[in-house]
Amino acid sequence: MKTISVKSFLIVAGLFAGSIMVNAQSLPVSFSGQFGYTVPQGGWFENAEGESMTRFGLNVDFDALWHLERFNRRLGVGITYNSSFLFGADLGAGLDVGIYGLSLYGVKGQWRFFNSRVSPYASLSLGLARFSTPEVTMHVGGSSTVVAEAEHAFGFGIRPEIGIEFGVFVISVGYIVPMNYTIGNDTYSAGGLQFSIGTRISLFDRR
Repeated sequence: MKTISVKSFLIVAGLFAGSIMVNAQSLPVSFSGQFGYTVPQGGWFENAEGESMTRFGLNVDFDALWHLERFNRRLGVGITYNSSFLFGADLGAGLDVGIYGLSLYGVKGQWRFFNSRVSPYASLSLGLARFSTPEVTMHVGGSSTVVAEAEHAFGFGIRPEIGIEFGVFVISVGYIVPMNYTIGNDTYSAGGLQFSIGTRISLFDRR
C-alpha cells in the first residue's frame, strides 16, 4: 500500500512537472524530496515494562508547492507525503518485532522568510495519518510463530517543520505530533521527531 502510494505521488508530480516545463520560468512551482532519521514518540513504541520496541527509524518526505505571487513567492501551498519506517527491536526470549509505519497524506503550507536562494522557512502539514503496527514473531529452536499480526489505524496528522534552504539543498527538523490510534482494545499515541536533508527544485528564478 505504501509503495503504491509513493509511486502514485511521484507519477502525478512527474506528469505535472513535465506538462509545465515549457513555461518553467514563469510558473512559481517547486518540488522537494528529503530523507532522514526519525526518533519515535509515543506509547505505541514501549511495552508494559517500559522497554523500547524500536531500534531506529528512517523517513522520507515529498511535496509539490505553488508559490503565491501576492506574497512575493515566499508563501507556498500544495500537497505532501511523509512516511516513517521504524525498525523493531529484538526483545530477547526469541521475540522479534517488525517494522512500524507512520505516514501522512495531506496539504502543506510553507513560509520562506526571504525570497532568495538562501532562506530559513517554517511549514505546517495537515491531513490523513496512517499508523501501522508490526508483526511480532517468536523464534523457538528452528521454528517461528507469529504471536501478533500487523495491523493499522487512521487518524488526523499534524506535522510542523522548520528548516533552511541553501539553493537546492534543504536541512530540516519536522515533528509528527503524537496522536492517539486505537488498534484492537489498545489506544496509545504515536508520533516522531525527524531530522532530514534533501533538495528543493524550483521551476522559477529566486530573486
